Amino acid sequence: MPISHVSRSMIRLLASLVSCISAALVVSIDCDAADQKPNTVAPTAKDVKYGSHKKELVNFWQCQSEKPAGVLLDIHGGGWMGGKKAETMRPHQLKQGYHLASISYPLVNEGAVQPAMLHSALRAVQFLRFKAKEWNIDPKRIVVTGGSAGGCSSLLVALHEDVANPKSSDPVERFSSRVSGAVVAGAQTTMNPFVIKKRIGEITFGNPMPYKPFGVETAQELMDNWDKHKELVLRCSPVTHLSKDDPPLHLFYNVNREFPTTKSSNGIHSPIFGEIMLEACREIGVECHLQYWEKDKPKPAISRQEFINRLLLK
Repeated sequence: MPISHVSRSMIRLLASLVSCISAALVVSIDCDAADQKPNTVAPTAKDVKYGSHKKELVNFWQCQSEKPAGVLLDIHGGGWMGGKKAETMRPHQLKQGYHLASISYPLVNEGAVQPAMLHSALRAVQFLRFKAKEWNIDPKRIVVTGGSAGGCSSLLVALHEDVANPKSSDPVERFSSRVSGAVVAGAQTTMNPFVIKKRIGEITFGNPMPYKPFGVETAQELMDNWDKHKELVLRCSPVTHLSKDDPPLHLFYNVNREFPTTKSSNGIHSPIFGEIMLEACREIGVECHLQYWEKDKPKPAISRQEFINRLLLK
């Protein structure tokens, strides 16, 4: 398939691959809301509006806790083009000692472009703090998680400067958007097409995520008009926001490392994205753990679940 053309079948393939990426996360999400299965748990609070857009909805599962507990906030994947939030959880997931939340947000396939997705993710964190007393949330313990584009959004939230506005007439905007950390799978750490082409390979652009969310039809169009799009693209690149005061990160990739990539499905979820973030974090001293799919690659010092438990329970 030419990289200048993305068919509907490619978008369907992307959605399928994102489901596989999400399955690799610590929190395995059951997104089938048509018929709730016997061994699933419905949200404590369902489809609560956290913003003004019709897709800005959150499902919240409250764990049993006498004192305020932390929250693991899931942001679904789908290339910022498709996908849906979790509608059910498994009973064991609510026995970890922390609450769970999952959001929907504006999508490219429904007419949205960046930075709408970024703004939604940041506001969702502010909204959880706004609801802290009602939902028994410890506002100091919020961790973001997601696969693929949801992982990219999670990293953006974790590294973005605080957007709190104490003087806002909107009470949600008065709360901090900062989090305790991010644990992600298959996440993109940069949207810079030149870096992606050089570090991972041009075939990555067979997937529309690196350009469609920025209002263009091809990666080449994005690069040819770089001066016009550069500011927005870099704003939506997690590594751009990295600073020495940022929280710890845990990145997992469930495709083999290859360069140049031979398939767009590999390229868009390449562990080289993780290496780009790990290199930048090491340079300024931010804690970052990278887990490869291959058994012969270096292992992280801590597992994903241990990482989550450390941030939400200890």
